[in-house]
Amino acid sequence: MTSALAQALGPAARDVGGTVLLEPSDERELANALHVLADQGARLHRDVTLSRARLNDVGHVEAKSMTVEAGAGVVLQHLDDRLRTFGLTVGPLSPAAMHLTLADFLEGPYAGLRAIPGGRLEPVCTRLVALLPDGRRLETSEAPRSATGPDLSALVLGGHGRLGLVTRARVRCYPLPESDVRTTFSLQTPAAFVTALTRALAEGAWPWRVHVDPRSGRVVAEVRLAGTPGAVERDRELLARCVDDAGGRPSGDAEREGPVAVEHESTWDAVRAALEATRPVQLFRLSLASVVARGEDMGVRLDEPTAWTSLGGRLLALDPRAVLGAAP
Repeated sequence: MTSALAQALGPAARDVGGTVLLEPSDERELANALHVLADQGARLHRDVTLSRARLNDVGHVEAKSMTVEAGAGVVLQHLDDRLRTFGLTVGPLSPAAMHLTLADFLEGPYAGLRAIPGGRLEPVCTRLVALLPDGRRLETSEAPRSATGPDLSALVLGGHGRLGLVTRARVRCYPLPESDVRTTFSLQTPAAFVTALTRALAEGAWPWRVHVDPRSGRVVAEVRLAGTPGAVERDRELLARCVDDAGGRPSGDAEREGPVAVEHESTWDAVRAALEATRPVQLFRLSLASVVARGEDMGVRLDEPTAWTSLGGRLLALDPRAVLGAAP
């Protein structure tokens, strides 16, 4: 069946060691492949492995709006390297996220989210284009949310490609930081650290990453701040005030060894518990709701599919033939 299916899928597919690899070069080839899969009773993830590596074009960079149109197969680190020539960046994403393709970042456990000032999370894309199981094209709008009704990107973000396959997206960028500094402080307890940092987030601080190391009976944290000189200085003063209010003080350099490389979707309670167990932690995508953490037993691993919700199961009725692979 493998060779016959590869032949039916056309030049975009090939038999690789008994597995059909589908590698479309454009949306039309992907849409045609979805029709073939439906006709053949085949599924992605079971009968066919999909690669969007060839959908890796980077469009015109809009310097004024600070956006760029990019194909689903572009690796975020490569996109960031391209943006740097225009004085822009994709912003403070975690190391593991930067090595994902745009499609994997949007569809996978990261759900395309990043932290923004104010301790909130927002999607990295302002709009996206995806193909539905029947090959129809879904294109979300960049108009104000109040004018567009339901946000259909929710069908795709974090959906593991089971409700729609991203083909391209418009990514919102940030100015390349003019100032990039690290400030280090220590507090008496993990609870005091969490209190100080979450208060700073709520008041508008925008840390790009934090390394926390419990040692010598205290919690030592190194915070990376990046942006314009004025914004960095404001955030540093705000952080210092929140640390002082929590009984902390400036400190020397934080230790660098300790946290494992696996990233987790974590809570502040889990961060506090890890520090109470004297385990160092690295924090990324810091928001009031959650953080991405590197450390032991920090929550849901982001290199594994998350549990499929009952709502997700009901939405899969949109794909009755399970062309996109059914629930993960």
